[in-house]
Amino acid sequence: MWFRQCLSVLVVAWAATAATTDRPGKPKTFELTFTWEKHAPDGFKKEMILTNGKFPGPVLELNHGDDVEVTVRNKLPFNTTVHFHGIEMLNTPWSDGVPGLSQRSILPGKSFVYRWKATQAGSYWYHSHHRSQLNDGMYGPIVIHPKAGAARPFAKISNKDKVIRAMEKAEAEVKPLVLSDHRHVTSERGWDINVASGLETPCFDSILINGKGRVDCWAPEKIASLLTAEQRLFLQLGNGTAFTAKGCLPASIIAAVQARGKVTNVSAIPPEIFDQCTPTNAPREVIKVNKKGGDETTWVAFDLIGTFGLITGVFSIDEHPMYIYAVDGDYIEPQQVEAVSLTNGDRYSVLVELTKPGDYTMRMVSLTMPQMFTGTATLSYRDPKKPAPPTKESVPYVSDVGLNLTASVRFFDQAKMKAFPPAPISQTAQQTVKVAMRVAGPFSYNWALNDTVYPMALDDATPLLFRPDPERNNNVTITTKSGTWVDLIFQAVNFPMPPHPIHKHGNKMYLLGQGNGLFNWSSVAEAAKVIPASFNFVDPPRRDGFSTPAALQGPSWMAVRYHVNNPGAWLLHCHQQSHLQGGMSMAIQDGVDKWVTVPKEYLNYK
Repeated sequence: MWFRQCLSVLVVAWAATAATTDRPGKPKTFELTFTWEKHAPDGFKKEMILTNGKFPGPVLELNHGDDVEVTVRNKLPFNTTVHFHGIEMLNTPWSDGVPGLSQRSILPGKSFVYRWKATQAGSYWYHSHHRSQLNDGMYGPIVIHPKAGAARPFAKISNKDKVIRAMEKAEAEVKPLVLSDHRHVTSERGWDINVASGLETPCFDSILINGKGRVDCWAPEKIASLLTAEQRLFLQLGNGTAFTAKGCLPASIIAAVQARGKVTNVSAIPPEIFDQCTPTNAPREVIKVNKKGGDETTWVAFDLIGTFGLITGVFSIDEHPMYIYAVDGDYIEPQQVEAVSLTNGDRYSVLVELTKPGDYTMRMVSLTMPQMFTGTATLSYRDPKKPAPPTKESVPYVSDVGLNLTASVRFFDQAKMKAFPPAPISQTAQQTVKVAMRVAGPFSYNWALNDTVYPMALDDATPLLFRPDPERNNNVTITTKSGTWVDLIFQAVNFPMPPHPIHKHGNKMYLLGQGNGLFNWSSVAEAAKVIPASFNFVDPPRRDGFSTPAALQGPSWMAVRYHVNNPGAWLLHCHQQSHLQGGMSMAIQDGVDKWVTVPKEYLNYK
């Protein structure tokens, strides 16, 4: 009987994870099977994508330097692909997962094998890159453990060997926290509503942590008391008085302000999208950690992963400061904070010292102007050598709209983010590309980089990677030469305009500077002579995604620089799913003079 019980537990544990094989000298292999099933993450049952029968998908756990094979089996009723977010895909651009750019779509009933090398360590994630399927739940975390001898920044937190060892142990057992917004309509239905109404519909139902959460409906008095200055401005501009029962900016205000002058039909939006709120009582995530007894130091590490379809939010753990030691997979000089803002695609690796056993609320609070809502989980730990602590409410650092509740609350400051060890940057660039961001066309759900909506029809075209065009320099394509440094200048030319989380596939970018107004110079070098304080050429932040500054009452700009050291066809896009599907993308032919040779199995895949 004992043997059968143990065998049953082992079988269940195996089935709940990604199928993986790790053989010496062989690639580490995983199998991901996608199915379309009914599931109720927040207590409301809907059709969504499950990965190996789970939501979110299982962790892909690797070591730096591993060769990787991920076999995808598409049992969905529609096409799909998988993108491994933040993975540079060095010398394997055909495994980047963008339909019509680096691969052909995976048809229903078909399989596809992604092959790549783990040339980076840290926190990453995988998700669908077909239309807005991310909003249907196709995503999961990736953990790539650093090599044993890798330089770590923990000595900058403590000079005690015992504490550093405890931090290293926590990092080796890091726990992903998948933070997501969730809608009760499918991505296809949501897009159909956008098209029918002529509007973007930026209102969700819940915030999930590791796939769990619930719908909370706030009293009108609470919603009114929490309105921010930006939200009041939009109500004023649209002649409105209040947010909806769901905590959303009314659709009529979006039509009057963001979509002014565009074709709209607010009556085509079902009331449950913006106006109606039906609470649920689904279970929330509980993170249990074993604390060592007595005076022994105990730390826990989390990878915070922003898998949002739309929102930007603030994460905090009541009564527990965090040391942020890595951002987007790269080590940084640690910052001790009480709260950190995350947007679409962001990853923050944090260390938390467990000093006072009990139960503490982990909070994910929306900062996105069109909606106020929150998601919570519980961090729970006990001291095995002491009695259980009394039950009590933990004390938050931030309000339900992400504002600090005391002057001592510290937020992560990206401007002070320093690479560990330092990452070199060229002081000059050989190419400058200005990119205008705007609402384009007759409808407000169409967005553009460089004034042109990226056509979704390209998803079904022969991938650009398979037949590059060295002379192509149109409004939806950038072409670069290998070994050069390129500056991208993003300008919000229309306003009011929200921040856009811009993600580049293939490699990371440096944030040189940002500001208000139009970028009225031909290059960063020229601008730096006039406004030198606006730029950092010494130790700028380096990430695979940056959010452009909001343009509330006038234009704004952001300048990034990257090194062309990974030839291939890569996507540059806003990571908000409605903006991505609305056309806010560009293709980049990086290193077109040293193009890669695509293996026949990918060229001939159908």
